[in-house]
Amino acid sequence: MKTFFITTLVLWTDFSMSSPVDNQEENLNDFTIEGFTSRGTSELKQRQLKTKDKGSKKEYKTVKETKGSKKEYKTVKVKKTESKKSKSEDSVNPLWPDYLVSQVGLHSKRPTNTTEAGELNWVKSDELCIPSLGEAWLYNGHRGSNSSVTLYFTPEISDDVPGTLSGIEVDYYGYIEKNLIGSYFSEERTSKDGTYHSVAVALRNSATEDLCSASSKAIKTYAREKYIAISPDMANEQIPMEESSLSLTNNWHKGSCIHGMGYHWLQDVNGGKNLTYKAENTVPVVIMYDSNGSFSAIFFLATEKKQNWPDTCTLTSQTCIENLNFWDPAGGLLEANEGRLYMCANLCGKCQFTGSGDGVYSTMHWFFTDPATLECVGKDKDSQIYCPSGSYPKDFVD
Repeated sequence: MKTFFITTLVLWTDFSMSSPVDNQEENLNDFTIEGFTSRGTSELKQRQLKTKDKGSKKEYKTVKETKGSKKEYKTVKVKKTESKKSKSEDSVNPLWPDYLVSQVGLHSKRPTNTTEAGELNWVKSDELCIPSLGEAWLYNGHRGSNSSVTLYFTPEISDDVPGTLSGIEVDYYGYIEKNLIGSYFSEERTSKDGTYHSVAVALRNSATEDLCSASSKAIKTYAREKYIAISPDMANEQIPMEESSLSLTNNWHKGSCIHGMGYHWLQDVNGGKNLTYKAENTVPVVIMYDSNGSFSAIFFLATEKKQNWPDTCTLTSQTCIENLNFWDPAGGLLEANEGRLYMCANLCGKCQFTGSGDGVYSTMHWFFTDPATLECVGKDKDSQIYCPSGSYPKDFVD
């Protein structure tokens, strides 16, 4: 420790520092000493000598050197600035989810909290809060075939603490696989546009949080643990966050990698990872992982065309896109292994689906990672699909 010799007085000032949001280096020139008065004609020099860091508190030694007549000192008031963290908590462990877009090719921004929801034309519904999902918000305040998604959020705590995204639910109008009602699909419901069944995914664990209470301690701290479960009030199938998880490899079937989407995994309600390739047995949510093996996206699967997408529509038609009802653009994936868009493109090796309502499968993608970062490791057989095994479904077409 250094020793300093002074002529009159050493003044110790002890004060606490708080943490700012910007994480920049401290500038000692921002510190000012106020409240000093003197009598006489002497000269005062003020110097900052040393800073001691003690967690969130810092001590500053300030030396007053005087010459001549006596000085009077009163309590020194120090202008405080905030201490800096080397890394903020949000950058190390961000809120979940902190990114969300949907629809392949369009990548439409979707809200991850209630503040964003209001800005993006989502309106809080007067429906009762669902304990496993949270409070319902509807696009433009309407539920119908043209707005077939409900987003769920935890309650808003204050103007400064919005509710966070806690669930996504898709309404299926028309044909569904009835054997999946009660396990993945809800019972029949009714809107102004007719009857429908819904499939939901939860993004918060209602077993550890009260998703309907703004006073919940867990909600106040926000969700930082990645969590997703399919049909939480029925099958309650929790999705592993890493591709290396045994619960994934033991129960799900690994498919192809598609640029901008990732590696696809499907599950059969009877065979698990051993697919029967029957529409009625396919879990209506497909999951995806990036090339590092981390969870990146899902898509809701329908076994008939669900898009409001006439055959005359093109991807450049703004009118068609506006009427798309959240499903992915174009007319769906063919059940037959032909053309560019077919269901088996999500898989590798021998694959042939059967049993769809009209020979078409529809998808609704939701990305929790920027699709631009989702690449396939390895050389592609064609411009989009990659199978590490080198075996592709079209290899088995007669």
